[in-house]
Amino acid sequence: MEQYVIFQSNHQRFAIVVQNVARVIEAKQFIALPEVAPYILGVYEFQEKMVPIVDVRKKLFQKFTESTGETKVILCRWKEQTLGLYVEDILGISSLEPAVYEENSLNASIKQIYIQSFLKMDDTLVMLLDLSYFFSAKQEQALVTQLENIKDDMHGEC
Repeated sequence: MEQYVIFQSNHQRFAIVVQNVARVIEAKQFIALPEVAPYILGVYEFQEKMVPIVDVRKKLFQKFTESTGETKVILCRWKEQTLGLYVEDILGISSLEPAVYEENSLNASIKQIYIQSFLKMDDTLVMLLDLSYFFSAKQEQALVTQLENIKDDMHGEC
């Protein structure tokens, strides 16, 4: 049975496969970037690399995550890079079972492309995120371009 990092955003539970998680950190300060999408909080320096930090609540629900003692950043593998997910709370690491539904109970049109599947945790649904589809093609290209510009700027300072 596969293990997942379970976290909360906007009172919803989400999961990421443990193998895709590099580390969970407590980061409160980010380096702001000009002209980025509103859900990009900035970048965080981790292991001599600049990691973009995405506010999951802002990205998915258009509301900023309030910083509390529980907010964390999940450093994940994304497109051969590292991406930070700013979340309200980490609920733990668990082995979860796929949720089973009657054929018509979930209309496929309500399932977003970045939700890989639904998992069951006690009596609660957990949405398994597929980070490869977390951004639209345009959003992904903008983020990759910004990361390349940061790399170029860092190498230019040497």
